[in-house]
Amino acid sequence: MGVISTDSPDSAAAATARPAMARVPLARTLVFGAVALLLFLLVVLPFGWVLNNSFHDDITGTWTLGNYARIFQSVDLLEPLFNSLLLAVATAVIAVGIGVPLAWLVSRTDLPFRRTIRVLTLTAFVTPSFIGATGWILLAAPNSGWLNALWRSLAGAEAGPLLNIYSMTGAIFICGIYTVPYSFTMVSSALDEMAVELEDAAATLGSGTLRTMLSITIPLVTPAVIASFILSFIQGLTLFGVPAFLLTPTGIPVVTTKLAEFYQLFPPEIYMAAAYCMPLLLVTAMLFWMRRRILGRKQFVTISGKSRAGRRIALGAARWPAFGAALLLPLVSVFLPYAALLLVSLTRAWGQGLSWENLSLHWYWWALFGNSETHTAIVNSLLFSTLAATMCVMLGTVVAYIVERRMVVGASLLGAVATVPIIIPGIVMSVGFFAAYTRAPLNLYGTPLLLVAAFAATFLPIAYAHGGSILKGIGPELERAARSLGAGEGRTFLSITIPLMGGGLLSGWFLVFIPIIRELSVAVFLITPKTNVMTTLIYNAKDGGNYEAVCAMSVLLLLITLALVAAAGPLTRLTTVRRTSRKSGRKTAPAEGVLPT
Repeated sequence: MGVISTDSPDSAAAATARPAMARVPLARTLVFGAVALLLFLLVVLPFGWVLNNSFHDDITGTWTLGNYARIFQSVDLLEPLFNSLLLAVATAVIAVGIGVPLAWLVSRTDLPFRRTIRVLTLTAFVTPSFIGATGWILLAAPNSGWLNALWRSLAGAEAGPLLNIYSMTGAIFICGIYTVPYSFTMVSSALDEMAVELEDAAATLGSGTLRTMLSITIPLVTPAVIASFILSFIQGLTLFGVPAFLLTPTGIPVVTTKLAEFYQLFPPEIYMAAAYCMPLLLVTAMLFWMRRRILGRKQFVTISGKSRAGRRIALGAARWPAFGAALLLPLVSVFLPYAALLLVSLTRAWGQGLSWENLSLHWYWWALFGNSETHTAIVNSLLFSTLAATMCVMLGTVVAYIVERRMVVGASLLGAVATVPIIIPGIVMSVGFFAAYTRAPLNLYGTPLLLVAAFAATFLPIAYAHGGSILKGIGPELERAARSLGAGEGRTFLSITIPLMGGGLLSGWFLVFIPIIRELSVAVFLITPKTNVMTTLIYNAKDGGNYEAVCAMSVLLLLITLALVAAAGPLTRLTTVRRTSRKSGRKTAPAEGVLPT
């Protein structure tokens, strides 16, 4: 006698689905836990160790407030703070004062060769500022600089130097010109996305070009201007390479070089260095708080049903003078320093002057084949930057997905933690990783993992913000459809969401990779001879005075960086085209059983 089942097909399907539904919360919990653990290890733990160490004495190891008391009672420690603030304010003023008008000229006017000016400005963006400082040492050192030598040939041998790059003015100049691209990029992007109806209306009512720019255009991009000022300020406050190259030889201290001094003492004052990081952190946190207070209750939105027009403001007779002014930034940030670096790198001995007998490729051969340290540093730079950028983009994208899709309760907390490094200067992150991971039980000092993790943590906010901006433009409908057909959340994310993000992820990877490969502040306290990267090798070689080798290594680093920038655009476009082609193919020839939407 047969057994008759009383289960209906619907109940069987429900019974099959229940285990799958039960697995979903567990999978979410595991992913959330893994992401939370990584964020804790990369962000919370290093900062926690900095804070903890700042309250301990270097000699006794006991808890104390003496480190903070020493900061505010010692002139030797207050002077670097004031110098850093001066450098940061001047850098931000120069960056905004030059970057905003330049962005307006390129984005809004009929300036000749606008695209060329944009490309040259972005070239300055990918140039490490300490390499730019090296180029200007060759040009404007008070005794040996070429521009000063030219000045003496014109004014007489007894004339004093026309320029002195070894000064606070010189450091402000270098920091300023290599920070202008931050302001230019942010403001030009805002201008490119902004509608022009209000500008047209102002022009129709008789407003002049300058008045329209000051009363309409600039106020509408105020958030970008403020953000660029803050970012430029932080750059000036936290840069290490430029002050180390230009101010340390003249005895002008800033916070970042003073931190290096604490580590160079014997025994090193690690706990004092942790306390000395706190003013940097407080200043950057206060700036972001002020930005939120200023912009929090204001709206900067143009309500319009039209898309941005392609109209350009006619400069008339001012076109070519404006072009000449716009060309000044590439001249001082790209052409002159690049030419100086290239010429010195091609001479066997810089002091013998330029002659056919002195021209040689010796130092490039030395850097690529004749010096094992340089070869190791090049390989390390490419390897560490690749691993760190990949780790950064993967973690940032997953966090952005959890936050944007609200996968779990408390997802916004993950986003907040992923954003925190934006207010933590790179050199503070370096101090934090040194404190957290150079002790038992991990004791990662001298390992590639320490550098990779520090790089990934420092630039995580970029990857997270970039991933979030991409996901905001991708509706969740296809993901819901895939899950309704039985695909798990992991499979949906990998087979639907990631392909839709496509070229955006690749561009985000380059956006993180490029600043990592030219980063010095994060690596300076964490490297060993075996984990040297190009930036730290150049920094260390500069102290030896071998400028021919320094210039050759600097040119190689610039060539690698510029080649990657040149490859980023075509690769991103190719990825986007392939993704679009696959989409188009699915629409014209849908698979069996799939209804096109």
